[in-house]
Amino acid sequence: MSPKLSKVSIAVACTFLSVVANAEDMRDLRDLKGAGGAGMVNVGGFEITPKLDLALGNNSNVGQQTVNQTSSSYVSLVPSVVVNLPSHGNSYGVKYNGSYSYYSASKQDDFGNHNFDAYANNIWSDRFKSAVNLDYVLGHDARNTLMFASKELWHTTGVKGAVDYGRDGAIGQFQLAAGQLSKRYDTNVSGGTQTYNYDRNDLTGAFFYRVAPATQMILEAGNTNFNYVDAASKRLDSKEMRYLLGVKWEATAKTTGYLKLGRQNKTFNLGLLPTGKGNVWSTVVAWAPKEYSKVNFSLSQGFNEYGGVGSFIVSRDAGVSWTHNWTGMLTSVFTAGDGQDKFQNATRVDKRQTYSANVSYPVFGWLRVGVGFQNVNRNSNFAGASYNQSSVMMTLNSALSENVF
Repeated sequence: MSPKLSKVSIAVACTFLSVVANAEDMRDLRDLKGAGGAGMVNVGGFEITPKLDLALGNNSNVGQQTVNQTSSSYVSLVPSVVVNLPSHGNSYGVKYNGSYSYYSASKQDDFGNHNFDAYANNIWSDRFKSAVNLDYVLGHDARNTLMFASKELWHTTGVKGAVDYGRDGAIGQFQLAAGQLSKRYDTNVSGGTQTYNYDRNDLTGAFFYRVAPATQMILEAGNTNFNYVDAASKRLDSKEMRYLLGVKWEATAKTTGYLKLGRQNKTFNLGLLPTGKGNVWSTVVAWAPKEYSKVNFSLSQGFNEYGGVGSFIVSRDAGVSWTHNWTGMLTSVFTAGDGQDKFQNATRVDKRQTYSANVSYPVFGWLRVGVGFQNVNRNSNFAGASYNQSSVMMTLNSALSENVF
């Protein structure tokens, strides 16, 4: 998992090619399904879903610089494929997601990201379900994400799983989730990136109590351990505990969502840094006033790792997205986000704003063409960390299976 700030380093092509609402911290296993969807074809019992998205555009500030900004046109490709094997209600499969961008005026910023996953979703009985996921990611931080002068490459390996006990519709249900992730930088390893290498272990349990046919109360507790690899970062080794109380609902056919509120504590193993304590929350509400129009709202606050300035980050975010189908053919997506990263045991504060708009139209059953715009702004009191970046683009989204197979 990359640090919170690396999310600000936006691969501009991906931003408009898909809009994903925030998800719950824990995976909901009560609705395990296969990976098929639009564009899926069946080949010998395997469900194969390939896609290829293309973006052509211009980025006003490729390196996320405060001064001496580089503007460049670019081409970006986002291929993906899911191979899923359904079996008696279970599903097993592998996934690949890639992201490639090429800049005409800034070759140093060209990149190729790769995400490989293998998963197994099992329904053992009407009371017991499980999900396991293995992943390997080759990613990058754009220039200025972590205050380095060049893009930096890293990889992560991870495993995560969850088990769910309780019948659908039962008064009480229990879920236990665990995961392990290791992050290692592959470039500039003697120039500073080595201090960001860490191993992370997570364990979370949640109890769901049904108080109404479409409403559940949530009681959740979790533990996270961070162990840094480099000796210079051992002071950041820490343990986090969090306790949350919440509610999950489907109030009507038009409104679903959840809200969780709680406290989080962070203690450092060597005792060289003060303990961190604070309120945390997470909420997502999906509102669909019409079947052709959907609005997602999200609010969150929590702790994030950084590994550089200070000891850790308290991040606060708010977002809204609106997807609307105007004519049965023309679809628009508007998003806006506002956030703040406050570095603990330091004076640095970053304020972030993002907004975007995309309109697309199907030229064939398997191909949509669109145009989009995005602006990202980071305003920081830390020298050299502020920047403004805008992008305009044309996008092509294709479900290859409908065309190739």
